Amino acid sequence: MTRRGLTLVELLVVVAIIGLLVGLSLPALVRVRNQAQGAVCVQNLKTLSLAWLLYKDDNDDNLVGGQVGKTSYDWVQGPSGAGTIIECKKEGIRRGALYRYVGDMIDVYRCPADMRKLGPGEIAFRSYSVAGGANGEGWQDTYVQAEKYSHIQQPATKYIFVEEADPRGWNKGSWVVNPRDKTWVDPLAIWHSRSRSSLGYADGHAEIHQWVDSSTVEMSRKQEFFQPVPTEEGEDQRFMLSGFPQRFVDAP
Repeated sequence: MTRRGLTLVELLVVVAIIGLLVGLSLPALVRVRNQAQGAVCVQNLKTLSLAWLLYKDDNDDNLVGGQVGKTSYDWVQGPSGAGTIIECKKEGIRRGALYRYVGDMIDVYRCPADMRKLGPGEIAFRSYSVAGGANGEGWQDTYVQAEKYSHIQQPATKYIFVEEADPRGWNKGSWVVNPRDKTWVDPLAIWHSRSRSSLGYADGHAEIHQWVDSSTVEMSRKQEFFQPVPTEEGEDQRFMLSGFPQRFVDAP
């Protein structure tokens, strides 16, 4: 008995069905991938936030430096050593004061959804920055940096780690915002779906935050500094201003 093969019409039908099934399943696969990357990113920020707390426990309530390479006690140092650009940036992380508190796990400094090191001219590794008010970089005397943990009021509401994609090639200084006007200073990074970023907080928890202003998403897409907030928007900036860590007035 001879076996009959598929006719051209039948083959085209099979191909069409396979294409339809792939088309239906692809969005679900993308959602699963995004959820997995978000979960890893949040866990990374929990690890960094807990390491940040361990540092102050070992140092009489003093906070680790929130800049990059300005002092010997900064949480990370600038790129150094020999090898590839990525290896030099990793070495700067290893030399930072926070590294031993994360268990020597270099990958916790990188969000898995951060694709910059795969793009031409965007060779970067570290995905996170410290907010300037947490013993980091100041901005035109608009806030006083907290140098001790006791300087931070309501730590569960104050973020320390922010996702940032500094267009200069690696995240320099600290992430800062101007509380005096409706203008961003540093852009945010949005790597989780089209409107979500991860934040790590001063009490050790981390979460993914949903942005609501279209100008925030556009600022992230362009990665431009000093972006104004439209008059009819501003909820995202108000959220970041209310959670920005700094020394409150009555702190000893």
